[in-house]
Amino acid sequence: MIFVDLSGYFDYILLCDVQKFYISAELGHVARGRDEQTERMGCNLVKRHPACWGLVWALALLILAGHAASQPASASGRAAAADAAGDAQNAAGLNPAATAGVQNPATPSQPAGAMGSSGQGAAPAGAQGVTGAGQSATTAAPASTALSLFGQQFFSSPGPSAASAGTASDRYALGAGDQLAIHLGGKALENFETTVTADGKIYLPTLGVLPVQGMTLAEARQMLDLQLRRLYSNYTLDLVLLAPKMVRVAVTGDVRQPGNYTLSALNSVLDAVSLAQGPTERGSLRDIQVYRGENLVATVDLYTHLLKPGQSADILLQSGDKIFVAPGRLHVEITGEVFRPAIYELAPGKMENLASLITLAGGFTDMAFRSKVELSQVLPDGSRRIHYFDLTSADSGGPVLANADRISVYSVKEQTPHQTVTIQGEVNRPGVYEWEAGMRVSDLILKAGSLTRSAWLLKAEVAGVDPNRPPQLHEINLEQLAQNAADSLDLLLGADDQVFIRRIPDWKVGPMVDVRGEVTFPGYYPIVDDSTLLSTVMKMAGGFTADALVSDAKLTRRLQPVPEDKEYERLLAMPRDQMSDREYEYLVMKQNSSDARQIVVDFHRLMQLGDKSHDVALRDGDAIFVPKTPRVVQVSGRVARPGGVLFKPGANFKYYIAQAGGLSWDADGRRAKVIKAAGDILDDEAVKEFAPGDRIWVPRKPDRNYWQIFRDTILVAGQIATIYLVIQNATK
Repeated sequence: MIFVDLSGYFDYILLCDVQKFYISAELGHVARGRDEQTERMGCNLVKRHPACWGLVWALALLILAGHAASQPASASGRAAAADAAGDAQNAAGLNPAATAGVQNPATPSQPAGAMGSSGQGAAPAGAQGVTGAGQSATTAAPASTALSLFGQQFFSSPGPSAASAGTASDRYALGAGDQLAIHLGGKALENFETTVTADGKIYLPTLGVLPVQGMTLAEARQMLDLQLRRLYSNYTLDLVLLAPKMVRVAVTGDVRQPGNYTLSALNSVLDAVSLAQGPTERGSLRDIQVYRGENLVATVDLYTHLLKPGQSADILLQSGDKIFVAPGRLHVEITGEVFRPAIYELAPGKMENLASLITLAGGFTDMAFRSKVELSQVLPDGSRRIHYFDLTSADSGGPVLANADRISVYSVKEQTPHQTVTIQGEVNRPGVYEWEAGMRVSDLILKAGSLTRSAWLLKAEVAGVDPNRPPQLHEINLEQLAQNAADSLDLLLGADDQVFIRRIPDWKVGPMVDVRGEVTFPGYYPIVDDSTLLSTVMKMAGGFTADALVSDAKLTRRLQPVPEDKEYERLLAMPRDQMSDREYEYLVMKQNSSDARQIVVDFHRLMQLGDKSHDVALRDGDAIFVPKTPRVVQVSGRVARPGGVLFKPGANFKYYIAQAGGLSWDADGRRAKVIKAAGDILDDEAVKEFAPGDRIWVPRKPDRNYWQIFRDTILVAGQIATIYLVIQNATK
């Protein structure tokens, strides 16, 4: 038997016998019988009918082309199915883009590690152990939380300008560019204004040219006084700096924007560093060096400027000054019960101890546990060792600190077990409250928001809890306690005690329903459970307003507790491929019926058409909501811009489609539907007039696989031709 492979799509097995023939149309191969047998039987169609060769090769070429196109066609089919599902949701009034939430959880930031040379670290979680002052224990470096470097925020604001410079003192050194005013009082009433020249001199009409370069204001005033005594008597002298000179300085080192800056001579070193955007993360805040020429004239400590303003060594600048910000090499951190927990830089060359750092941090708070302050230090191998020190006395200084040290000041509240009391029952805020010494039953009731209306005042129970012993029950009369707050009635509570306020037996408030939205009189209405009808309550509420969207009005009912469904919980945890068909159907049914709060009611038929079949009996807790009619006509489905189109009186179907951008290329406009606000679904030709709240839905054209149609046509034609030829040869 000879097989002709047609790419796995067709099998034609032609077996001729004396009395019967057999045709098999199975995807795969075309078979021919043995040449000898078919020739003898007169059934070799290819030899006797050469036209069959053309049919066979045409079918082969078509099928090979279809095999190449099958994968894109199947992919487009799946996309079309997804689009069809989206159209079905749009037709039902759903917006898949609004209902399908996409979560993108942010990756949690990594905690700061142990401090390196920059000192950026954080407080340890605390270490356990019973150690005294100076005793220690070795621990691995724990994860830490981020702290900020104290003083870094000083440079967060924009840098200063010349206009924001300070005032000139008598120590201000005069130089080229300073503008001065000289006022002579007494008998000599004269005023002079002059500017220091480039060579450091000033000119006065009465005295001529006088050198003032490098003089302070006090020295210049004294020199002028000596010169004026020769010309005047009985006078007073005032020397005023009208405008300071401008100086140019260089800021280098570990700053964010090193470079040359022009400032007023009244600006300070810190002003220049601020113009350079402050030190970098590795720059020092306590070692800012000022060079004048080749000489180091000052070292500025920002901490002294911030914490001890009267002792600040900040100096005024002169032209040519060089400011160098050294790297910050020593950082420690302190957390817990201090006023300013943060990372602090240690001043280079100073031996700062534990007590001095706590002073930098603002000192202990009132809740600080001073008798056991924790110090964690880095060992040479990278691990840490903790020490505890007693700083209760004023002369306790503690050890000298090193880089990457961590100090933790714990709270005295953490050393006391957390003790609570519980109140349950008819109070406004039942729950667990912190126990405080001297707390009584009336105090706890006050903390819990006082009693509710349904509280039974004749008896309340207090369970005195003592560990490892049965609770001691005490009964109190709340009514008597309210009238006479005597200590004998108002029991003193202990830690872990529990108070129970019972409910009045058979207490019940009349059933109510809540009516909201577009009704004349929204609010709560009393009903008789399972007796008062929905139409009755709607009439009590005054009926619908003119803007009510009656078709979308809803009646929801409070969920009733349902018994636990073990089978449903079992199926939820089971993969789909392990379920039987019936189990899967049961799971889908339970999932679809999980929210049974909404009661199906057609408010339009009930209230406007008088159809009493939609009138339902209400229950306590039912809620009725009538939405407002949108002033738009909703267009959804296969249009360019689906959404709401503003309602226009007299506009037709084509107007709203045009406003929505027109039909898309795959839209089936002949099957478009209009869903009226009243709930009716009509063809677009049947709608004579649109109203606000109407919806237009344009479906997608059904997908057609033209290749499949063509292939099936060729297949059927080939089968018919083959059968005809076989019958023709068999009858000869």
